[in-house]
Amino acid sequence: KRTLEEKAADLLAQCENVTVASVDDKGYPRPVQMSKIAAVGFSEVWMATSAASMKVNDFKQNDKAGLCYEHYGDGVALRGVVEVIADDEQRRKLWQDWFIEHFPGGVNDPTYCILKFTAKRATYWLDFQFVKGEV
Repeated sequence: KRTLEEKAADLLAQCENVTVASVDDKGYPRPVQMSKIAAVGFSEVWMATSAASMKVNDFKQNDKAGLCYEHYGDGVALRGVVEVIADDEQRRKLWQDWFIEHFPGGVNDPTYCILKFTAKRATYWLDFQFVKGEV
């Protein structure tokens, strides 16, 4: 029998996209759909974006975030923090060929950065089971 965390990790593995929400300067959530480029378990998710984007600006001001994903009726909603990463080693490690469409300078494009979401709390709806808790 799999744990809730194992089920959540399996669900995330099936998802190409996640929805991540930043908090804007007026205190409103700003959810956006993003491509998941890597994950650890169910509660650490990595995404690529432009360093000049509104969400990066939001996260630099306030690192609190929400992130959710779903697949065929099962879903996980997480609350946590986002770290904006411009480290060259991490950028090289996570680079994917299709990024060239967004970052024409390649892996060294100065606008290419990584968002690392780390969950603190989770709400699960898995196999008709609704559970909330700490991560």
